[in-house]
Amino acid sequence: MRTRRYSFLLAIAAILLAGLACSSLDSTPKVSNVRMTTDEGGKTPTSSYAPSDKFFVFADLSNIKIGSVVEAKWYAVSVEGDDANSEINTSDYTFESGVNYVYFQLSKSGGGDWPAGSYRVELFLDGNKVGEQGFTVQ
Repeated sequence: MRTRRYSFLLAIAAILLAGLACSSLDSTPKVSNVRMTTDEGGKTPTSSYAPSDKFFVFADLSNIKIGSVVEAKWYAVSVEGDDANSEINTSDYTFESGVNYVYFQLSKSGGGDWPAGSYRVELFLDGNKVGEQGFTVQ
């Protein structure tokens, strides 16, 4: 009777350990939790900005290889005075060891204000789109 009980417990333990081992082996590069914020600390999420604001987009990183490139492409989706979906800026970051998030900031050159309308930012990892966020200026 005891032998069966121990065998059963050992089988359960083996299944649990195998499941844990498989989940920790997932080394797929990930860019996740893409979010817009009002500050470079990423503490205040938003989807709407004032015309004089700077735009911040954050994303969490995991299993990224050193030297991989995360790129942000900013677009004016529907803004008076700009063509629909026109690219307004591109910036990138080359991944370094020990970094678990990335952020990009966009401010109006020359200190002017952003026109009211809808915008979006798309994030890419080594040329592959991994996320996007839309936002407005009011």
